Amino acid sequence: MSEAAIPSPTAYFPELVASFDANFAKLNTLASRLPGSAIAWRYFKASHQDDPIRTLLEIALVFFVIRTYAQSRTKGDSSGKNFVKLSEKEIDELVSEWTPEPLLPEAPQGQLPPIIVGPIGPRPRVIFPVAGQSPHDPVNPMSLEGGKVVLNLASSNFSGLAGNERVRDKAIDCLRRYGVGSCGPPGFYGTFDVHMELERDLAAFLSVPAAIIYSHAFSTISSVIPSFSKRGDIIVADRGVNFAIQKGIQISRSTVRWYEHGDYEGLERVLEGIRKEDKRYGRKATASRRFIITEGVFENDGSMVDLPKVMELKLKYKYRLILDEGWSFGTVGKTGRGVTEVFDIPTASVDILTGSMAVGLSSGGGFCVGSLDVVAHQRINSPGFVFSAAIPPLLAVSSSEALALLNIPPTSTDPAHPLHNLPDNVRTLRNILDPIASIEIPSAAMSPMFHITIKPTPYSSSNTPGFVTESTRDEQERKLQEVVDHCAENGVLVTRVKRNWDQEMVENRPSLRICVSSALTKKEIEKAGAVLKSALVKTLGKGRK
Repeated sequence: MSEAAIPSPTAYFPELVASFDANFAKLNTLASRLPGSAIAWRYFKASHQDDPIRTLLEIALVFFVIRTYAQSRTKGDSSGKNFVKLSEKEIDELVSEWTPEPLLPEAPQGQLPPIIVGPIGPRPRVIFPVAGQSPHDPVNPMSLEGGKVVLNLASSNFSGLAGNERVRDKAIDCLRRYGVGSCGPPGFYGTFDVHMELERDLAAFLSVPAAIIYSHAFSTISSVIPSFSKRGDIIVADRGVNFAIQKGIQISRSTVRWYEHGDYEGLERVLEGIRKEDKRYGRKATASRRFIITEGVFENDGSMVDLPKVMELKLKYKYRLILDEGWSFGTVGKTGRGVTEVFDIPTASVDILTGSMAVGLSSGGGFCVGSLDVVAHQRINSPGFVFSAAIPPLLAVSSSEALALLNIPPTSTDPAHPLHNLPDNVRTLRNILDPIASIEIPSAAMSPMFHITIKPTPYSSSNTPGFVTESTRDEQERKLQEVVDHCAENGVLVTRVKRNWDQEMVENRPSLRICVSSALTKKEIEKAGAVLKSALVKTLGKGRK
């Protein structure tokens, strides 16, 4: 057959179109009886008249979708013809060989931490589980009777407000009125009148325009940082900041420049280096937001920021300051207002200031204070505020009552200010521990939270004169745990710092964290100091200065 006798494929199109026209006419008659079908059919008719080929493709696509939806992708072959036939014996063998994965990791071996029975305070009753005894064993539950009263240097009860009767009575009244939880985020239905009163109390106590409260102290600073600093902004931070600040900086995805811990000349060099880069690349300083981030009292070692120097550099280079007073609010200063009170710097001059109500007020949650714009911005942009349930009302009332107690004049005697004897207690304990040659205390002298680390051992030989050796991290932690156990046996509760070593940005030295409470008397502090000193000397030796 010649090529002229072969019909072109396009020759069939008129016949297909005519067939579709006839079918559409029939379907139009049937579908007109359905409610709302007129609108759909007008669309199909207009589309068909403009482009009949498109109608064909749309119909094919509809059938494909229906077929795909109707075809199950998860149902196996119900006939079982593709199944492996196993005998009863083989099934039993497979079942006996199968070992399920554990739901939880194996329990740590060795001595379990002490259990505090009843409320936490300066003199709690504590039970010390014996090796191999689990307090969570449902078959042989551990008895919570007995135990012994200890002097507490482990809990962050600096102001002695944990267990305070006035605070407790207010919390009980609030519990009876509002119940336990807030049952929702602040921006939805979790805000109570006591939350708003607490924010006003915090703003008035710190003499700032506004305050905002968070349900968790850790999420406060880790949410505040990324709510203001974004990709392309610049953060200059102390390398010794705590883990929460590290996470906040990481989440912000900002450009980060670090300076060595406590090196304020290094801070100025970093700021000057950024200024030179701006000139070199023609970059405007106002094109991005820029922040200096530091702590009041550093959680990792207890040292204190040189706030006047930081404020000087902040103003000189035109940066905003984010100051975390998680371990200084409620602990230092004559009335517990933090390092701003120590250095006589108005709190309002700090652009963004955060703190912990769990540490400073013996309650729970955190807060951020600043200008009206700073606070308003967080209400819709801070993830820790927007997506978390509000703090329980009873904790808000407890915090407000604690602030009222801290607002008592320092010279008052009836009632006395909660921090009236805290500086004396700190000095008494430091005078006992500072002379020990085998330890180092890198913390500020006035800080009621301080760290004790093992001093590196000097070693001299003809090849390495003056060489200093330091035991491994595991060895240091083992020795410090021996100190903790020795103190517990003698009625003093201290704790070893637990760290997430895999995620810490800087590997800090293992240490004991000592928390001095104003609720302890001078004699009790002297007794606790003598026990702690004996444990350190017994475990580490006297050492040499």
